Amino acid sequence: MLGPNDWRQASRMAFGGFVGWALATLLGLPYALYYAVYPLVLLGLSPACDRHVALQFLTSAPTAMVAAGLMIAVFSAHPVAMTVVYLGFAMFCFTLMTGPRKLFMYGGVSLAISSGLLHFGSHPQMAWQPLFWAIAGSVSVSVALYIVSFALFPDVEPRAPRVPPARTTPQRRHLILLGALAATASFAFFQAVDLSDSLSAQMATVLILLGLTHEGIWSAGRTRLVGSVIGSIHAVLVQVAIAYHSGFWPLTAAVLLVGLLWFSAAHAREKNGSLEGFAAVTALAILFGLLTPADDMVGNSLYRGVSVVVAIALMLVLISLLHRALNRFAPTRWDA
Repeated sequence: MLGPNDWRQASRMAFGGFVGWALATLLGLPYALYYAVYPLVLLGLSPACDRHVALQFLTSAPTAMVAAGLMIAVFSAHPVAMTVVYLGFAMFCFTLMTGPRKLFMYGGVSLAISSGLLHFGSHPQMAWQPLFWAIAGSVSVSVALYIVSFALFPDVEPRAPRVPPARTTPQRRHLILLGALAATASFAFFQAVDLSDSLSAQMATVLILLGLTHEGIWSAGRTRLVGSVIGSIHAVLVQVAIAYHSGFWPLTAAVLLVGLLWFSAAHAREKNGSLEGFAAVTALAILFGLLTPADDMVGNSLYRGVSVVVAIALMLVLISLLHRALNRFAPTRWDA
């Protein structure tokens, strides 16, 4: 059952994701997926209105854009050096996420945005200016929708604050190296292998790393597998149902809104961070945000669903290997 606060959070997520997508599609803004996904990330991972979290989210965009821009401008002709620099940036992000100053949102979103920028930037024909404007605009719109959604759908009961678990110095080193090495492996793979339309798979491998620990990443991987499949199946069924009317914007908007509310309610019901509902609602937003009226949502949904499953499965195997290797050394041992 959903409590009063759960319904409010689901309403905030559906409102933010839908309004962001609607603004981008009605105004013809490029990269509509960012306007649909980023409000869901902020509202989904921050169930209580927190100015500190909103500021972290807002400042993560320029951090990621500067980092990605420098890496591509200076090191694009030197792939080995670029990989080493990316590893250093990933270690910086995971240091923030695991530190005592509650900068998880800043480090996690900086890593996610920079990974997406570097993924797009690997294509020589990429126009950087529209992409950077889309990132800056979508993050700003997300923060504005965050404020508006809490004004429209405030919580009716106070929420207990989240307290990060205490960790030893070797455990922090373990988490930083585990996440940074895995993120760098994902970066190197998708830079070396030119896969068509692989943004969803590449981002999925980065997002599950926000689980931080071996167990947390495996849990995030399993739930993202299930959620991504559910979201993709929903998109396929919706496309089949409205196959002859998909160019009619109000109908497309209505089925997206229903899906956002349904999966946002599932996320709020889970009450434990990023589980199946969150994976499903973000997968749905990505699919609707990436497609144009001329696209085949059925084919794209199936392709992205399969690519995400394969990418996450390989990442989970790598995480287990890295976890075992790091546990062999006392300075990076997780187990006491």
